[in-house]
Parts: sequence; structure tokens; C-alpha cells
Amino acid sequence: MKNKLYVPILLYQFFLLCFTNINLFGFDWPIPNGQAYINFGYNEKGTAERGVLFLGETSVFPSDAGELLFVSSNNQRSTFFHPLGNWIALQHQDSLISIYSHLSEFDQNSITTLTDKSISLGQTGHSGWANSQQLHFYVFDRKTIGYVNPQLLINMTDARPPYIKQTLLVGRDGQKIPLGRSTVVKQGTYKVYVEAYDVADIFGNNQVAPYLFKLFINGTLQSELELDLLSARNGKLQIGLRKGYEIKQIYQLDGTYMIGEIQLNRGKILCEIIVADTMGNEKSQISQIIAE
Repeated sequence: MKNKLYVPILLYQFFLLCFTNINLFGFDWPIPNGQAYINFGYNEKGTAERGVLFLGETSVFPSDAGELLFVSSNNQRSTFFHPLGNWIALQHQDSLISIYSHLSEFDQNSITTLTDKSISLGQTGHSGWANSQQLHFYVFDRKTIGYVNPQLLINMTDARPPYIKQTLLVGRDGQKIPLGRSTVVKQGTYKVYVEAYDVADIFGNNQVAPYLFKLFINGTLQSELELDLLSARNGKLQIGLRKGYEIKQIYQLDGTYMIGEIQLNRGKILCEIIVADTMGNEKSQISQIIAE
């Protein structure tokens, strides 16, 4: 299944090649050898994380060479308080913008118009809506008009698969049924909820969001969810580039993701859940469902 899981990742990269002129995997993490606390797509009590959060006091560098697009510092008098605090936006090749927020105080005049990966942008800070020393890092794409998962742009190396903590079937009566190796349910329509985490060196011991969910029934793909792009359509936040789903539909308060809806008719059904990261590492959970 691993080759199949690479398909949506490669499709997104193909999209970036066609509609932007960026060098894939040309980005680096803005904090070299740092550890991220929360990543893109993380389920924060029913809300979707738009970027990557780093904690601790350290220097911040550009993820890629770029041109200064915007800079805001508390050193300069402003008529309003910005939740990002001290922040910098860099324009990269074609349509990508990287954003570095909650920086410590700096002189706007010290930021060069053109910058590369070796030039420090400043230090992490606790400006804006930050209660600890941190950097909140985002990548925005002007063409898709949404926040991009930075892990798709960075060459990460890790062989550990994600972890599936639990899978739940929820019928129209609202009853939650844990899905084990063999589960007996009444025939009917069910929504499938998955609680899963990813692990990698960049995240330390923190449990963060995976990249891809797939749901198979009797070997046939029923649905898939990709945490690659967060955007607004018709006034509603959506997750997914190829197929967008409303955030309030996917992200649950208990930390689970609603990955699809299935119709279970009488008999034995084989259900497979696959969760993968951006490197193609995957975890599979296979369950036999007996519908009565």
C-alpha cells in the first residue's frame, strides 16, 4: 500500500511544480535542530492548526531565500495590537509566503530586503498572543489562497510510522462503538472517527497530526483525507486541496478526525484504516465488522 499512499503526496507536489516555480524540498525548518510542539493540521479541541509551533529561546532563520514582504514590530508605534506580535513575512519564488510570528523585539530597519537561509531574522519571543518563548511558523500560498502544510516542502527523514490510538463507529443514534479486531454492530449508516498521531525527530516526544487518512471497505477505497491545505471557501474553513472538507465536520472536540461515512449491510465486512505521514510511512488497522 505504500506506493498508493505516495500518490496524493506526489499529486500535491506536481501541483506545486505546475502552478509555482519553487524547488520542492528547498525549504528548511526556521529553527535548525529545533523541536516542534504542534504541527500543521493538528486537532486542537476541534480547531485545525495552520502552522508549526516551536517552543524555547533560540534564533530564527528564513526557511528559504526570499524577499521581505511585510514586517511588524512593537518597537514601532501602532494603532492596534496584533495577535502575531512581532512578525515577518517573506515572499519566496512565485506564490509562497513564509510567516514568522511572536518574535522578540527588533528594529524593523535591521531586516534586509533580500535574505537567505544564513541570515537570522531574530529571536523567538512571547509577543502577541503568546504566553511563552516561541515561534509560530506558517506557509501561505497565494495561488491556492490557503495555508500549506510545511512538511510537504521540507526534506524530512524518518522511518517511524504514525500511531492509531482508536477508531470509532458512530451511528445515527450517536452511540460510539470502538472498532476492534472483530466488532458486531447493527446494519446501518455509520461515521468513522480516528484518533491518530505522528512521531518524528523534529517533534521530539510530542504527538502531532499525521498527513493522510484512508478508509477501505472490503478492499475498496471509500474516502481519504489529506491535511495539506487549509483555506476558506464560501466563508467556511476547509481542509484539503483536491477535495476540501469543512473543518467543523472533520475536527472533533475529543481530538478525533471524522474520515468518512459508510453503509454497513448485513454480513461480514472488512474495514481497513490507513494513516500515513508525509514521508510515506504508514500504519494500518484492519477490523472485521459483523453487521446484523
